[in-house]
Amino acid sequence: MRRWLALAGLALLAGCAQAAPTLTPTRALSGPTLAPSPTFMPRFAAEAPLGLGEAGQNNPTAAALAPGGAMPPLSADAAVAGDVRRGVKITAADGALLEGDLYQTGTVRLPGVLLLAESRAMWGEWPAALHSAGFTVLVMDMRPAFSASDVTVMLQALASGEADPARLGVIGAGAGAAAALRGCAVELLCDAAGLLSPSGDPALTDALARYNPRPLFLAASQDDPEAFAMIEALRAAATGQVQFQPFASAGVGAAMLQLRPDLGDLLIAWLKRTLV
Repeated sequence: MRRWLALAGLALLAGCAQAAPTLTPTRALSGPTLAPSPTFMPRFAAEAPLGLGEAGQNNPTAAALAPGGAMPPLSADAAVAGDVRRGVKITAADGALLEGDLYQTGTVRLPGVLLLAESRAMWGEWPAALHSAGFTVLVMDMRPAFSASDVTVMLQALASGEADPARLGVIGAGAGAAAALRGCAVELLCDAAGLLSPSGDPALTDALARYNPRPLFLAASQDDPEAFAMIEALRAAATGQVQFQPFASAGVGAAMLQLRPDLGDLLIAWLKRTLV
């Protein structure tokens, strides 16, 4: 019986070994099912992509930047020999172009100062005096939808080849004072902040808590009671070095620099102690 079973098993194995594989495909393969585009739109090298033809958008400097890098201020005026001031544009985080003036001489990286006011014209001739004192100066207009991120891109632009990134200060006047403190509170590139006639917004004390303990310059006139009360509150809440400069009757914001020229001298001396 055992011998019969063994012979049957061998016969079965021999039959399996002799079976030929089937040549009939058991699975069908299909090709791509997407139809080709019905139209062909050629583009020639001479054509600039829509919206990218503006200067500074597709130049070698921008192409060489590391991811997240910042572009230096884009010149808006033709260079004039001997003129230390030139109009510039800076691209905001939302793509808007922010306008200002850059005061710079030579290629040495000097300490940088960003000046913020509703209009750059409000500063008068003081930016030129600040530049003559040994600073690279960026004076910017403020747009209506100004945000803290605008201060960030301005400081990044100032530091990306124009000024020393380790020595940057921001001075704001009027509405620019609140913008300067809010921007510096979230941007560590800002090493010092000067506020001229800041608004009475209570949120500024919260911004100061994030800015501390960096140096602070505070100035306001007693005939501007809201701003005067604010600089007193900020002085009380500051944990770093503070220069507190009250005035009896000196106007508001950047106008104080014209009414009290000694304020400009005090600011320059403070910046030299803080940044140089």
